[in-house]
Amino acid sequence: MPTLISETDVKLERADLCKRIVLPRDTVDNFIVPPARTPGLHLSGLLRYVAQKSRITSYLDQLDEEAVPLRWALGIAWEEFAASLYPDMVWQPGEVSDPVIMTCDGISHLSDVNQPCIEEFKCNRARKYSGADMLKKKWLWTCQGAGYCLGYGCEFVRWHVLSVMEFPDPIYTKYLVGFTNKELGEMRKMIENNRAGAIAEGYCE
Repeated sequence: MPTLISETDVKLERADLCKRIVLPRDTVDNFIVPPARTPGLHLSGLLRYVAQKSRITSYLDQLDEEAVPLRWALGIAWEEFAASLYPDMVWQPGEVSDPVIMTCDGISHLSDVNQPCIEEFKCNRARKYSGADMLKKKWLWTCQGAGYCLGYGCEFVRWHVLSVMEFPDPIYTKYLVGFTNKELGEMRKMIENNRAGAIAEGYCE
């Protein structure tokens, strides 16, 4: 189980919104050009294959939810808003391909441990999770995090989670999590053991 290092509820003020930055974008004739995705097996496809093969129902239910365009749009909107609050973060740093093709949301630097950190943004259509529950229940998030650590050479992931079902207001929580070399080795083995099957079953893009 990855180690929960910190769990912080973020209280935004008007001054925080005034400090937002303009996110870098590629444009052609003033139209935004989304980053190109390399054809082949991506981490998302491999995890989808593992979930189907292993009947990981929590992830399969989440796939059904993501088929609703407005829910997907909420996730995009949350990422782009929250990322604009962090000028020192490299947003959408681009693809890497080892041990499988993947693209994380962002990378920053943890000054207290002098190491890089993956930044991931999630819009959670539920009540707020405790850090322990998040690690137990969100199989996809933890596997993504471990995969991104392998691909980008990190040991830490910070999830920025908007829990929209809290009353009276949504809650923004940051969870900082560390992975051990053993856990990252197990993730690499899972990727290697399932790569051929995912490709054979048509999970490539």
